[in-house]
Amino acid sequence: MPYFTDIQPFYDSLGELFEKLSSDPAIKEKALASKLLVHFIYSDPAGEVWIDCRGDDMLLLAGPQDFTECDATLTMSTDTAHKFWLGKLNLIKALTSGEIQSEGSVPKLLKMLPVIKPAFKIYPEILTEKGLASIIEV
Repeated sequence: MPYFTDIQPFYDSLGELFEKLSSDPAIKEKALASKLLVHFIYSDPAGEVWIDCRGDDMLLLAGPQDFTECDATLTMSTDTAHKFWLGKLNLIKALTSGEIQSEGSVPKLLKMLPVIKPAFKIYPEILTEKGLASIIEV
């Protein structure tokens, strides 16, 4: 059974995560310097998220958007994304094994890993606050 049976709690958790990340000036500055627009497509449950670092703010946009192009698209199960944000997924292995399918500039994305590293501590805290501590141990 998937960790999330409905995409909305996952969206809510990611939204709060990105609010906290963007409130850190160092993270925000480095993310915005990347000028990346990244599209994440999730399955089981289905959903999608866009991360837009092209303007003055780091934006996490849940659901379909009207963008015509992005720097990269990553397709994976919501469980795989959940494991990533917990810091329990080897991204390179997931990309090479096909657990995550990618299109576009993956090297640019990989450069962002050190920038978002604090997320691996914050995300489980958010889940705990939301009463979802039972899905932290994967």
